[in-house]
Amino acid sequence: MKSRIVPRLVVIGVGLALILLMAQALGAQWRSHRGSTARVSYLYELERTIYRLTNEARRKHGVPALTWETSLRDVARAHSVDMLRRNYFSHSSPDGRSPHERIRSGYPFGLSSSGENIWMGTGHDPRDASRLAHIIVNNWMSSAGHRQNLLNPEYTDIGVGAAVQGRNIRVTQVFVRTRKSR
Repeated sequence: MKSRIVPRLVVIGVGLALILLMAQALGAQWRSHRGSTARVSYLYELERTIYRLTNEARRKHGVPALTWETSLRDVARAHSVDMLRRNYFSHSSPDGRSPHERIRSGYPFGLSSSGENIWMGTGHDPRDASRLAHIIVNNWMSSAGHRQNLLNPEYTDIGVGAAVQGRNIRVTQVFVRTRKSR
């Protein structure tokens, strides 16, 4: 009888050990997923706050509001992520793609013109979306070229995309004058 009990106890012990390992792995995945959801949440809030502040600035200057376009947000976000991952800060990507080329490839409607603002920051808390969005839009409004894009009455649609790695932040704002029907 003793000879049967020992192997069964070993099997039960190994089984319990495997269950504990699986529970730890699932818990780590859940915590990781929960953290990435929070990250996405505050980046989304930052993007939408920049959009709102951009339209507020346009209204103050008598310029029509821009329409949020998700496909433009995706183009902008991809450029922000690319700048962060490949450690550069430029309107043109290291492989030579211009903003207009990136926008044309990711925007499903015809466009007659496009523009782009980019911003880079270090040391800001990206979770403080309201404060950071004000800093970014104020920086753009203080720069002649960025201000010109932001207040250009020809532009109809906008997308804003942000990326964060630690306390390094990249934000891209893309504008288009669209030919789509309204």
